[in-house]
Amino acid sequence: MASGFVRWKSHVDKLLRFNHMTITLSAQPFRISDSGSQALDRRETAGEHHYAHRSACATTTLQYAFDSTLNFPEPFLDDAPQFSTAFEPSLSHLPCVLFLHGSDPGGFDVARWVAGGLSHVHKLRNPLMPSRFGSYSVYNVQERGDRSGATETIHLQQDSEQAAPFAVPMPPLGMLSISRPGYLESTPVHTPTFQAQAATAAQLVERLRLPAVHVIAHKEAAPVALELAGLAEFRRRVRSISLIDPQLTAPTFTQRLGARLGMLGPEWARTRAAYNALARSADDDVFLRAVTEICGAESVDEIRDDPAMAQLYEGMGVFFSHWNARKPGVLADSLMWARLDREAWKLVNAPLQCITSTPQPFGSAFDSDAQAREEAARAALVNTHCSPEFTRLFGAGRLLFPLERVSRMCLDFVDRHQES
Repeated sequence: MASGFVRWKSHVDKLLRFNHMTITLSAQPFRISDSGSQALDRRETAGEHHYAHRSACATTTLQYAFDSTLNFPEPFLDDAPQFSTAFEPSLSHLPCVLFLHGSDPGGFDVARWVAGGLSHVHKLRNPLMPSRFGSYSVYNVQERGDRSGATETIHLQQDSEQAAPFAVPMPPLGMLSISRPGYLESTPVHTPTFQAQAATAAQLVERLRLPAVHVIAHKEAAPVALELAGLAEFRRRVRSISLIDPQLTAPTFTQRLGARLGMLGPEWARTRAAYNALARSADDDVFLRAVTEICGAESVDEIRDDPAMAQLYEGMGVFFSHWNARKPGVLADSLMWARLDREAWKLVNAPLQCITSTPQPFGSAFDSDAQAREEAARAALVNTHCSPEFTRLFGAGRLLFPLERVSRMCLDFVDRHQES
């Protein structure tokens, strides 16, 4: 058993070492126009001016992975070395989706897992695309004829609420996954604020020469997505925003205390627990119970129905390793709430989708806690210049969500706003 744990830990080390690139960015704020700077800098103090001058020559390192839906890796993390040190320039011409992970779990690996789910659903919508699991058209698309001889393309889905006729194939998408500052190999920003993290993400998009992005953010990353969409010189690049269980208000004292207590404990204990529960095959009962707790009961159905989704879920164990490398990011996230400023959110005019989840099964009533979170999100977004769409997700887990279901929600929203 001990030798198996050592081998798995070595395997996880390779997964986090071989599947990303890093880039060095300036620590200066993202350059904005004078009209936008008045709204964004209204509360900037003399001390902050001093910080901006002092950090003019400072830099920060950002860890990221950039792929496309045409050749997204399967599995989403590979233990073989990647010899490319720069992204493929042709990716900059594709519509891009930027993934911002939450705090628990957090890291580019979590963002890439979500990107893998989105990429897989994208392939299901484009059945002629090849896959290592065979032709998608076998179980995803059928044609039926009417009396006139015309055919109608029908995409088979489990839930009527998600059904939609995707007769027109979607264009390929770029998948940009990052470790937010402080997570894994991304260095923390000098002043932990949501604005600073948004400026860092904007600089990355600028350096990669991406003309526009669709942003998908989970939990604590939601304010970063809104700050990004509020940057005066950047907000026109944001085509859409999907917020999954967004945390848009400062946590209560009890929540902060629980988060601090959750940071205690040695790294090896967390890694060992992840090994015991998740370093197993997708048909193992222990694995399925762990996935049910983390991602929700519906995720088990996704595992059993689709081998590609099962492979994505089997890679989740890496999220709960290398805690010491993720802890600075979690701590920075907890400190940013003291400097939360929603002024820039008033400039957000991109189409926005807000997904609120509950562990309750589909068909049951929305529980009071989920309703309270949905109402808090509505109140926080009331001053934006967009008209947010609020969607409810049933059967979610304690930390994450049914990947295929959420991927369908987000991809549908991206598809509807390709030309926004």
